[in-house]
Amino acid sequence: MRKIQQAPVVVMDFSRVYELEKFADNPDFIHLDCTDVHGSECILSQDAEQEIRRRISPYDARGIHFIDSGDYHYMTRLWTDKIQTPFTLLLVDHHTDMQPSQVPGIVTCGNWVNSVIDHNPYLRKVILLGMPEDALAQIPPSYRNRVEYISKQQFSDILRGKLRLQTTGAIYLSIDKDVLSRQYVITNWDQGDITLEESLQFVSLLLDNEHLLGIDVCGEFPIMKSLFDEKRATDMDSLANEVILDTVEEHVQTQQVPL
Repeated sequence: MRKIQQAPVVVMDFSRVYELEKFADNPDFIHLDCTDVHGSECILSQDAEQEIRRRISPYDARGIHFIDSGDYHYMTRLWTDKIQTPFTLLLVDHHTDMQPSQVPGIVTCGNWVNSVIDHNPYLRKVILLGMPEDALAQIPPSYRNRVEYISKQQFSDILRGKLRLQTTGAIYLSIDKDVLSRQYVITNWDQGDITLEESLQFVSLLLDNEHLLGIDVCGEFPIMKSLFDEKRATDMDSLANEVILDTVEEHVQTQQVPL
């Protein structure tokens, strides 16, 4: 059985989707069953937040966290709340997750980045990568001076070594697999066109050149009634998660990356 010695693997199951993904069947991983946490889907209730914080309290932001579908992407807010050093939040996502709040004080899968900016004193800036440029218009003006956008051309330049990220402090990396083409994964949101190979190359570059505090991955396919769609999608998601994990493991074990 594989085990990443220095980088714990945490699997947070809200929807039971990881029961269908082969990569997650590993007793060396930290499995957190959150299927009984009510008020956690898309919108994070105060009771749910309190209970989830209790369950993740023994662990820190270090390592790689699998946090279910994009409906639970607000988990990045809770993991980054554990960071106590200056850092950059690097969000690789087909959406900004910076929608204007409809109800002040309520954290959702669509506005959690705003909440990190508002509440985390160690956050220095947010870098957004993978969403269409016109999506930036939804970002409230008051947040735009804390946000840097990486265009598709800049992303290509980074992969070719022509450009390097301008970060402040260490990096916490959050990946929503909806940034990938449907050739590689199927999510419950509209998707981008980045290839799995490009995403793995990007993760490798970060591990080679930056100090990563932690990583989380979401974008699982929701369990649905169609058994055919469910089996195909969860197999694709599991493979994507497996190769992301392999990439991280290779750097942690062979290059002593302090993740």
